[in-house]
Amino acid sequence: MCRFFAWGKLGLLCAVVAGCGSRDYPGPRRIALSGKVMADGQPVEMGVISFVPADETGRVSGGPIKGGSYSVPEENGAFAGKYRVEIYWNKPTGKKIRNPMDKDEMIDEMMQGLPEKFNVKSELTADVSQKQTKFDFELKTK
Repeated sequence: MCRFFAWGKLGLLCAVVAGCGSRDYPGPRRIALSGKVMADGQPVEMGVISFVPADETGRVSGGPIKGGSYSVPEENGAFAGKYRVEIYWNKPTGKKIRNPMDKDEMIDEMMQGLPEKFNVKSELTADVSQKQTKFDFELKTK
């Protein structure tokens, strides 16, 4: 009886531990991504980073860049594999414009701050794996 009880406890413990590792999404395990994005030595303050599968059959993942850093949680992460990386930077021009949603408000004018070789025609790549999850990008625009 004691042996049965001990094995029962072990089985319950295994079930609890396995349950704690469950995912909130279907399909293969995704990988959380993080890193820093700098342009000409300065942090990209506000932008977006996307990891686009090189074979175009996977899922695009990514997220916002804030203060030169990005963090993509596992549920929004990438599968293991090769990716083309696109980075868009909403860079202030120094001018004020009327807010299209509220004509009485003036807001900072923003424009794409990076050349196409970092976004639309990106030359940036990443090889995502369980061992390689952090990708820093030092972009030279000049």
